[in-house]
Amino acid sequence: MRHIITISRIAFKESLRDRIFWGLLIFLGIFLIFSVYVSSLSLNTAARFIINFGMLGISMVCLTVSILFGMYSLYREKERNELYVLLNRIPRPAYILGRFLGTSYIIIIFSFLAGASIFLLAWIFGQRLAPELFWASYWAVLEFTMLTGIGMVFYAMGVTFTLNSLMLLAVYLVGHSMTEAIQSFIGLGQLGSKTHLALVKLLSYVLPNFDMFDFRLAIVHNEALAAGQVLLVSLYWFCYLAALLLLSSVLMKKQDI
Repeated sequence: MRHIITISRIAFKESLRDRIFWGLLIFLGIFLIFSVYVSSLSLNTAARFIINFGMLGISMVCLTVSILFGMYSLYREKERNELYVLLNRIPRPAYILGRFLGTSYIIIIFSFLAGASIFLLAWIFGQRLAPELFWASYWAVLEFTMLTGIGMVFYAMGVTFTLNSLMLLAVYLVGHSMTEAIQSFIGLGQLGSKTHLALVKLLSYVLPNFDMFDFRLAIVHNEALAAGQVLLVSLYWFCYLAALLLLSSVLMKKQDI
């Protein structure tokens, strides 16, 4: 446990010193300013525009954090030959878990900083108090820490950074399309292929279902979330992420480094 905490602190401090961190902060600020500008063109729906654009900004920034801080820093460490020194001193599973935690800290910072900023902008410019925006930050943390865990599995498999990034983007897009795909096949009824429907359902069980974290409409319309639904999605995140980290740790042990 001590090794995991140490690696996570090192990864977190390196991320804070990285220019990319401050570049993403600037990008987030510009994106939020743009959302305020767009909201000024609307008629009595400024708060809704700010919240919609803000949640899109949270997703874009957290996706970038997962790839750049979660994956790129891993490959950069490997290219500098720092990885070989670390793995001679600490267990490989501890390294994977530590790097994952370090990236998770950055995701938490950006998601809740963005959530607080959108809350203030919606209050000031849209005259709407929307504490439910912090739920959006919570779901973003779950979604993109899971995506980071998937990237850890690809890294432990030995794929390159470019391929890892492309695969992560593909998994992210597919994870937001499974529900629609299943509903489309079911809607076709007898005209649809049962084989294709069974294949899509199988993939939906294996691949992550990121639609489970998508409560944007409920947040925009200020709808209450059922406690059972929140617990179910959180449990799904915990179990799936635990399986990902366990798999990445096992694969990392088998790597010839």
